Amino acid sequence: MKKVIQLAPLMVLALVMFGCGGGSGGTAEPQDIGDAVLKKIKDKDFDSVADLIDQSDADMSGIGEIRSWRIENGFERWKDYKKTLEGDDGMDPKSKSGIDGEDAWKSMSMGKSYALQTGLYRLYAVDDLDKRLTEVTWARRGVSEKLDVEGQGTATISYGNVYKDRITVTVERKNGLWYLTGVETKFNKELPEKPKDD
Repeated sequence: MKKVIQLAPLMVLALVMFGCGGGSGGTAEPQDIGDAVLKKIKDKDFDSVADLIDQSDADMSGIGEIRSWRIENGFERWKDYKKTLEGDDGMDPKSKSGIDGEDAWKSMSMGKSYALQTGLYRLYAVDDLDKRLTEVTWARRGVSEKLDVEGQGTATISYGNVYKDRITVTVERKNGLWYLTGVETKFNKELPEKPKDD
């Protein structure tokens, strides 16, 4: 059975952990956020994906202070976090994130944390990543939209390429604009082989 690299979307609250970056604004249509996420992933600009999250309700300064206190008092430790990065099932199996020591971990941006937690750096573990991201066609496969009262709502935008790799983006509508809430990637570890005639 082929190994599949897949990570589920995470809740925004759990991802908004650091006191910098993010929240550059929403869009009028849900697919615009999806298309922006797809472009950032194709460009391997993983750390800026979090810029599409709405952070207007979060106290980023306070969240940063809480994290600093937890590190200072030993509730969060580099040696524990390091274990989550490494290995085939780690968040950064090819060590591409630049989080290679305690100082880098302590000063890690929210965008870097989001990219790691959503598995974007795990994409480096798949075969022929450049070919799969930029040398073949990607297409939007659909948009599923559910509007609630007063125009608020949620939507899911899905994308696929010729190798059946998938990127799924979830968004929410808030005050008339759409914002990112999650990213899920599903890539087979190996490229599929062409069928052979008998």
